[in-house]
Amino acid sequence: MQIVLVGVDHTSAPIQLREQLACAPRQVAALLRAVRQVTQEAVLLSTCNRFELYAVCAEEGQRGREALLGVLCEQRSVERASLEQHSYTYTDLEAARHLFGVACGLYSLIPGEPQIQGQVADALELAQGGSFAGPVLSALFRAALVTGKRARRETGISRRAVSISHAAVQLARQLFPHLNEASVLLVGSGQMSELAARNLCDNGARRLIIVNRTAEHAQQLVEQLGERAFFRPFSELPEVLVEADVVITSTTAPHTVVTEEMMRAVLPRRQGRPLLIIDIALPRDVDPAVGALPGVHLYNIDDLRLVVDEGIRLRLQEVAQVERIIAEEVEAFARWLSSLSVTDTIVELREHVEALRQQELARTLRQLAPSLSERELAAIQELTTRLMNKVLHKPVTRLKEAAVAGRGHVYAEALRYLFDLEVATDEQTSDRDTRQQAGPGSDTDGDRQAAAAISRAGDHH
Repeated sequence: MQIVLVGVDHTSAPIQLREQLACAPRQVAALLRAVRQVTQEAVLLSTCNRFELYAVCAEEGQRGREALLGVLCEQRSVERASLEQHSYTYTDLEAARHLFGVACGLYSLIPGEPQIQGQVADALELAQGGSFAGPVLSALFRAALVTGKRARRETGISRRAVSISHAAVQLARQLFPHLNEASVLLVGSGQMSELAARNLCDNGARRLIIVNRTAEHAQQLVEQLGERAFFRPFSELPEVLVEADVVITSTTAPHTVVTEEMMRAVLPRRQGRPLLIIDIALPRDVDPAVGALPGVHLYNIDDLRLVVDEGIRLRLQEVAQVERIIAEEVEAFARWLSSLSVTDTIVELREHVEALRQQELARTLRQLAPSLSERELAAIQELTTRLMNKVLHKPVTRLKEAAVAGRGHVYAEALRYLFDLEVATDEQTSDRDTRQQAGPGSDTDGDRQAAAAISRAGDHH
């Protein structure tokens, strides 16, 4: 068994190839269904900048990668040579280390961005919903989510402003710590304004006024933001400037829309209240002379870029700490993965000992059962089960420890030899066949009656 990852991202592949590979949510199930024809498990992580297919393959080596590439080329209609040139492949713990780094935001276009955490969770949920993810990939993705949460909780990888809209909101919070009490004016309703509006809402803003030349587009944004947003026509801009505490401008106008003359007329009506203006338009929406007026704090896009650059620099300083967390979580996952190599042996051992317990218990109770109460039967059942578990506990624990240390196969074979598990399995099969063929009144029929008494006692208990 081998975990195999085949993927592309914004650093390895051109946008044309990423577009060909990208899957809408409704397309994921069909792709994973095809992948499962050649693998045991599959999960797809598909985002704007990333397409990564994780699989558990029965065979190790290059065969798993070749099979995945073949399915992707067929299902997504991409050229094999192009995919091989621009894709990357990781296996087992390297695949885990990569996914954990992805969940932490280390490989995102913006370091530490939080959206990837939800995208990893969605990928797992979708794969589990279609029964494409089994125990290995489910454990892998859950471990990745734990790693991402640790990184954001224990380090500053996601704490600094690294986008223009985020930086604008941070500036607003510096002057108005209680944004829920501030009146925020958005001049323009384009993408930058929408991002700023959503960041403002996430940070507690409850009153947003949107001024735009085109009413239809502004109304769409108002509907998306809900009851906290209001639309005002562009002709009312001076009136709204009197009300506002924070102004974020992002229009496509070829000239300034907030002039020095306009602000000189507005300021006396504000009664000395401070006004923060953040101009993220290019060309600028606000006359630079406005920044010299009393009570006005004016920032432009270059000012915000300084904040963004500083945020990215500070986030990158956290990478070493995040990598330490990733190393710890990879080690924990490696221990779990190693324990799988002895799972079959442990299961067979427990089944073998349980069969012996049931056999000897049935033989004993065949004579005693008629004179025992249900409570006494339950006590005997519990006694033999507890004794079996205590006897097996230390060998099973030691076997798991040996597996983590890379010696599991040695002790597993020794245990199989000492308990003669293969032979026991054959004998159990033969014994089951004999009991099925035996008629009423036989010795095996007495065994069945004793086992039924034990079962009833267990149910009652």
